[in-house]
Order: sequence, then C-alpha cells, then structure tokens
Amino acid sequence: MDEVIDRKNRDSAERLAILGARLSDRELTEEIDPPWTAAGLFAHMAFWDRFVLERWGLAAERGERTPMVVDGGLMDRINDASLRQWLAIPARIAVEEFLAAAAELEELISQLDATIVSELVGEGRERLVDRSLHRGDHIRTLEEAFPLA
Repeated sequence: MDEVIDRKNRDSAERLAILGARLSDRELTEEIDPPWTAAGLFAHMAFWDRFVLERWGLAAERGERTPMVVDGGLMDRINDASLRQWLAIPARIAVEEFLAAAAELEELISQLDATIVSELVGEGRERLVDRSLHRGDHIRTLEEAFPLA
C-alpha cells in the first residue's frame, strides 16, 4: 500500500465526481475536444480503470506478481475502436460507470503490497497503480472546457 498514490487516486476521482455532478446533461454531451465529449471521456476512463482491474485479476489467476505489459500502440487502437461506443453511452451512466470503476480499482490498489507498487513505479509502469496520471489528463481537458464561474 502506498498512501501517496492512494490519496492521489482518491483526489482525482473526487475531482471527477464533482465535475460530473456539476455538468448539465447538455454539457456532458457537447464536443469539447472533437470528437470527444465530457461523457465520452468519463466512459473512456471507466473502461481503462476496468481494464486495469481485469489485468490485475488475470495476473492473480496466473500467479504473477504484476499485470502483463500492454503496448501503447495497442492502447491507441483500443481507444480508436471504442470511441463510438463510449460516445453512445448515456451521459449520466458514463459518469456513474466511471465512479463505480474508480472505486473498485482504488480498493484493489489500496490493498497491494508496497514492494509491488515500488516495483511498478521503478519500471515506469506506475499507471497500473497511480490512476491519477491518466485521470489528470482528462481533468485538465474538462476543467478547461467547463471552468468554474
């Protein structure tokens, strides 16, 4: 367990929960970074948090300490292939799905042995435990598109 990473994960999920609650249905479905919408970003983040959770599950099933490496090019293709589906998910459901996925994954991450977390960070694979890195990119996009008045 790494308290700093746990806090960063919680903080990023809380910021996104506040954003999701603050945005109207219209705002959630308007293009902010064409073709992306806010709801599309929430659905995207839900998918990737669940995919990381599944990778941890597969590692456990195989008796491996850490999840398999996934090539960045493959992840880009998954994003491209999934975008239309993410944009088709009803806006409020996309926000709810993100919050549920984040909570599930954060629970698993909070229970990891600190040596495994350190190992992943040392290998440059910190996104498997520090989900704030991925979420932060999208928080910036959302906050720029919908600044507080």
